[in-house]
Amino acid sequence: MTRTGCVRLRWVLPQQADAATLSAWHAVLEPAEQARAARFHSDPDRHAYIAAHALARRMLAEAGRLAPDAWRFLEGPAGKPEVAPEHGMPWLRFNLSHTRNLVACAVARDDDVGLDVEDLARREAGEGIAERFFAPSEAAMIAALPRAARHEAFLRIWTLKEAFVKATGEGIAMGLENFGFTLDEPPALAFAPASTGPVPAWRFLQFKPTATNILAVALRKRQPG
Repeated sequence: MTRTGCVRLRWVLPQQADAATLSAWHAVLEPAEQARAARFHSDPDRHAYIAAHALARRMLAEAGRLAPDAWRFLEGPAGKPEVAPEHGMPWLRFNLSHTRNLVACAVARDDDVGLDVEDLARREAGEGIAERFFAPSEAAMIAALPRAARHEAFLRIWTLKEAFVKATGEGIAMGLENFGFTLDEPPALAFAPASTGPVPAWRFLQFKPTATNILAVALRKRQPG
């Protein structure tokens, strides 16, 4: 990666991978990742985990010129993975997300990046969930839609919120009700805590990589100094 303000994004459909491909993906994971993969009881969940972490390693290898199996990571306070300091690449940012049927990774230079994917086929959120966890303006926006459109609107906001809190490194502990989105094209922050930086510093991308999935990316452009 040579420029700030730029995101490299890829996704994979793990259910389409054959046994040889899954084995190759598994081989580039470090032992701790392989052990975690083995603890999944469901084949689709295990394959998605392997695919996501192998994808991240391949993309980092392209950006940082280390072999895919050479990368080591640490976790931030809220569990966000970061490139280990030993690699000497503090400018390299990445994030990954996966469902059973889609995995994705985003890589950026200097800028904080967050990513989330969701499956439209997942069970719909129960009544009152948006009112309980979203900003009032978002809950009102969903409630005003025809019932048939509410599930997708809920997941659009959910993926944006997840991508945002992952980019900040704070996780959902910052409170999903403390910031709000508009579903414009492109989507935008309506308001956010001052600790996350000025709203104009953030950019968002959202689209459907497949007919049944929603993907959202959040990018916070690094401020000079």
